[in-house]
Amino acid sequence: GAEGPAAEFDLNLGFDEDELVVRAAQTAGAKRRTGVLLLNIGTPASTSVEDVREYLGRFLADDRVIEISPPFLKFLLLQILLATRPQSSAQNYKKIWDPVRGSPLLFHSEDLAEALQRVLGEQFIVRIGMAYSEPFVEDALRSLAAEGVDDVLLVPMFPHYASSTTGSILANAYRTASEVFCTPFLRVVSPFYDNPYYLRSMRDTVSDAIGLGGSRVDHVLFSFHGLPEAQCMKTDDTQKMCLRRPDCCAKMRRENRNCYRAQCFESARLLARELELPEDSWSIGFQSRLTLRGTIQWIRPYTDEIIGDLARSGVRRLAVLAPSFTADCVETLEELGMQGREEFAEGGGE
Repeated sequence: GAEGPAAEFDLNLGFDEDELVVRAAQTAGAKRRTGVLLLNIGTPASTSVEDVREYLGRFLADDRVIEISPPFLKFLLLQILLATRPQSSAQNYKKIWDPVRGSPLLFHSEDLAEALQRVLGEQFIVRIGMAYSEPFVEDALRSLAAEGVDDVLLVPMFPHYASSTTGSILANAYRTASEVFCTPFLRVVSPFYDNPYYLRSMRDTVSDAIGLGGSRVDHVLFSFHGLPEAQCMKTDDTQKMCLRRPDCCAKMRRENRNCYRAQCFESARLLARELELPEDSWSIGFQSRLTLRGTIQWIRPYTDEIIGDLARSGVRRLAVLAPSFTADCVETLEELGMQGREEFAEGGGE
């Protein structure tokens, strides 16, 4: 069945066995208190259709998330999506919503911030900021300013760069900072898809689920969040490499250094090496594509198709890892942990 390691990894990221955020924060200044702002997408306020529609409306309206021209075409697409998708999304959120703490993405983020605050100590103030839901990035930055914090370390909680995630949320933070008279000094943790601490944390988190020797699963699927092809192609300033050559993601090059798909493939290769996986025992897929009758082409291969193919090919024990998610959410808990498990079982998998 599918296993989503993101919840454990979310907590691991803040502890001292993974020094990525800790070391970066400690370089941001030794004299004055420094803010550390953990940035993520966001989550609906509740599982009601109205709250889900409000959240999706903010998310999908972002031009960095859905790039469609001319504008009236995007407007029509949004009207269709917001008329139909909130109902099914609300049902999915209900399946994973904690009766006490609510949204897993939110409370895992809060737990991480608290754990990181304990590690960093009084010299730092750790907050979370969301792009499309409370606590908003803008409010978090203003709150830090009200506490006398002028130096802020921005930590996008996305191992891999994409304009629709890291790019969008940083643009928001920069814009907010530029609108105040005493502009805060912002520093940013860059994508950490190949950082040794991230890789070791992932390895330590998932090793037990994968198993050893005769108890090892038959196959490991690295499932990353999907992205429209156009967003990857725009990162290639040569316009000759990205998705124009069959080997465009075979290794990291100057041309694909900012390509989300290439960074995901590199993460998978490095994680497979950390886990000592044989070459033929792992594969890569991309999930969570959002489209309407082929309006947008998404990067391949698709996770749901691979899960079915693996089951039909005779794979019985499958581990699905989600390296692009640093906190469990509807994509890991419901899409992989429930839908993916069901699809695998229907194909004959265990």
